[in-house]
Amino acid sequence: MIDVNSLLVVVNYTYTKNDPYKKDELILGCVLSIGGNLLISISLNIQKYVHIKNNRLQVPLHYTLLPLWWFGLTLMVFGELGNFVAFGLAPASMVAPLGTTTVIANMVIAVVFLKEKLRPEDIFGTTLALIGACLIVNFSARMQYVMDSAYLTELIIKKPFIIYFILEMIIIIALLVMLYRFKVTHILVLLGIGSIFASITVITAKGVSALLTLTFNGNNQMRHPIIYIYSLLLFVTAALQVIYLNMAMQLYYSTVVVPTNFVLFTISAILAGISYYREFEGLNGLQIFMFLFGCLLSCIGVYFIQLNRENPAELKRESTPEGNSASPDDMISSRTSVQSDWMSNQVIKTPIQPPIKNED
Repeated sequence: MIDVNSLLVVVNYTYTKNDPYKKDELILGCVLSIGGNLLISISLNIQKYVHIKNNRLQVPLHYTLLPLWWFGLTLMVFGELGNFVAFGLAPASMVAPLGTTTVIANMVIAVVFLKEKLRPEDIFGTTLALIGACLIVNFSARMQYVMDSAYLTELIIKKPFIIYFILEMIIIIALLVMLYRFKVTHILVLLGIGSIFASITVITAKGVSALLTLTFNGNNQMRHPIIYIYSLLLFVTAALQVIYLNMAMQLYYSTVVVPTNFVLFTISAILAGISYYREFEGLNGLQIFMFLFGCLLSCIGVYFIQLNRENPAELKRESTPEGNSASPDDMISSRTSVQSDWMSNQVIKTPIQPPIKNED
């Protein structure tokens, strides 16, 4: 049996003059995460714009045939690369909640480029989100482990992760059955599937980043199969996230997709960090409470930013041949119209209206 304790190295993330290197490492992780999320926000808006323009065509093309969609995807890849490096420098439970940057950036884009009015809800929500982000950074995990291949393999068979993994599999199977068997395209179904894949992405991204760091520092981890298995899972789950996120972007308002995706992703990433990487280990009750309180403030701030917001560039969904937009049900064969309230989103099946005959 591997002596896990011998692999642990305490990394103090407290802002002290005695540990400037670790302070710089934490700051760099935060900057990369925030910068990556800004690129992701721009990417999502570009992809949404492509879907809107494409749905207005008489014969819509598959979005993968459109160059602008690939440009948006490229920005997303660079954004995710920033997050990937950030996961290697800071705890996953800290990096994920900083995704509030995406929602705040989405609000700025709406105000600056879509000429939407800056509302009191926006200012209040942004303030809450920023306060929440500060609490998350200050009360996040204060220990990090030297994660070599043996240690990562050891974590897989730990009871907390086994329980977490089994529950995830049950949930994702249920959601996939709802989507493909019963044609339920509720936003929580689509983004719920994506968030579960995202939790696997978080685990593997942090693991691969740690193994590459050790390799570059002279401790070669490339001879162990786990780095290749994790790399494969990383790319596969990241691709699946893009697929289900685009399903949601085709069907729902971007101002609905972005906050909902943030909340679900944050929850899944925190649970992944706790169950697999034991990131709450070493924290006392007050620190855990303040960290979770920071996450709650960020989620409430996100809600207020999106409260009663309409997207003027959104394609109007009407029951006419021109007004019907492509949706995941086009791939699962059905037409939909959408209610865009974030807290009570429901997809309503509507029949296609026959053309009105001219009685001249």
